[in-house]
Amino acid sequence: MEYLIIILCFLILLLLGLPVAFTLITVGAAILFINMGGEVASIQVPQVIYNALNSSLLVAIPSFILAGQIIIRSGIGSLAFKAADKWFGHLPGGLAIATIICCAFFSSLSGSSLATLLTFGYLASEEMIRIGYPKKFAYGLLAGTGTLGILIPPSTPMILYSAMTSQSASDLFIGATFPSLIIVVLFLAYVMFYARKLPRKEKAPMSERIRSLREIVWIFLIPLVIVGGIYSGIFTVTESAGISCVVSIFLAVFVYRTVKWKELIDVLKAAATNTGMICLILGGAMLFGFSITLIELPQMIQTFFEDINLNKWAFLAVLSLLLIVLGMFMEVVSILMIVTPIMYPIMLSYGFDLVWFGIYLVILLEVAVITPPVGMNLFIMMQVSEKHGNKFDIIQMSKAALPYVVLMAILVVIIILFPSLVTWLPNIIET
Repeated sequence: MEYLIIILCFLILLLLGLPVAFTLITVGAAILFINMGGEVASIQVPQVIYNALNSSLLVAIPSFILAGQIIIRSGIGSLAFKAADKWFGHLPGGLAIATIICCAFFSSLSGSSLATLLTFGYLASEEMIRIGYPKKFAYGLLAGTGTLGILIPPSTPMILYSAMTSQSASDLFIGATFPSLIIVVLFLAYVMFYARKLPRKEKAPMSERIRSLREIVWIFLIPLVIVGGIYSGIFTVTESAGISCVVSIFLAVFVYRTVKWKELIDVLKAAATNTGMICLILGGAMLFGFSITLIELPQMIQTFFEDINLNKWAFLAVLSLLLIVLGMFMEVVSILMIVTPIMYPIMLSYGFDLVWFGIYLVILLEVAVITPPVGMNLFIMMQVSEKHGNKFDIIQMSKAALPYVVLMAILVVIIILFPSLVTWLPNIIET
C-alpha cells in the first residue's frame, strides 16, 4: 500500500503541472521525512543533492552545452551543409544524404538533439522542398535525424546516466560507436530507397567541392578532440568537453569571425540556463533514487516480476513499452531521471551489462523526441513548416517521422540480439 501511495502522489504532482525536478525533490524528501523523521531527513536531503552535483564529470555538461550554443551562433552548420550538398547533391536522394551526414557530424560536436535540429531544421528542409522533395519527407527526415544528437557522443543523456549509475562515461561513448554507425546507415538506406526518383542537382565541379571542404576543414578539430581524445585515453570526458569549448570559441571568434565577443554573453546566459535546469533535475533524481532505495521499491518491483515468472527478456519488452509510453508525455531528461534510479538495480539483478543498458535506454529516448503529443523535434519542425507557409499539425508531423521510429526500433532489436555491438569495443579498449 505504501508503494502505491508513493506512485499515485508522484503521478498526481506531475499531472498538476509541477516541474519534474520539484516533483522528484518533493516525493523523495517526503519519503525520507516519513521513514527517518524530520531531524535526520532535514540533514539527508541537502546532503544527497549536494553529493549528486559534487562531481567533476558534470562539468562536462555545461561545457558541451556552451560549445553547441557557440556553434549554432557561428553559422558553421550552414557551411557544412553547403559542403555536403556539393559532394552528395547529385546522388539519388543527395540532399537527404547530405542532411543525414551533417546532422550526424554536428551531433558529434554538440551532443544535443535540440542544437542539431535548430542548426539544420530550416536550412535543409527549405532546400529540399525548393528542388522538389515532398514536404512530408523533408520534415520527417529532419525530425528523425535530429534525434542523432542524443545517441552520438558527446551525448548529454549518457553523461547524466554515467553520473547517476557510476558507469564510465568514456565506456558509454565508446559503446555508442557501432549503434551510432548502424542507425546512420539505416537512415541512409531508407532515404536512398525512398528518394531514388526524386530530383537531383547537377554534379558540382571538383574545384568547387574541394573549395567547400577547405572552408570547413577547421570544423573537424572539434570531433577530433572529443572522439580522438577520449578513445585514445589522452583526455577524460570532462577534459575533452573543456577543450572542445575552447576550440569552438577559437573557430567562431578568430577563424570564421561570425561571433563577436559581446555576443558570447548571450551564449553564456543560454548555456547557464540549460545547465541549471539539468542540474536541478539531476539533484532531484538522485534524492528520489536514494529514497526509493531506502524503502526497497526496486526490489519490490523485481520480486513482483519474479512472482509472475517474467524472464529478463519479457521484462525488457515491458520496459521498452513503458519507455515509449513515457516518451509520449515527457521530455528526454525527465524520463531518464525518473526511470534510471528505479530500473538500474533491477537490470543489474537480471544480469544485463550496465553500459549496454545505458545505450539501450538512450536509443529509446531518441524515440521520445519524435512521438506525439509532446515530441520536441515534432514541435520544432512544426514551427519550421509554419515559416515555410505549410503549417503541418502534430498528426501530420508524427506521420512524417514514423519511418524513423521504425528504424530506431530495428536498432533496438539489433543490439538486443547482438549486445556485443555495444560491449565489445569498450572491453577491447580497456584491455
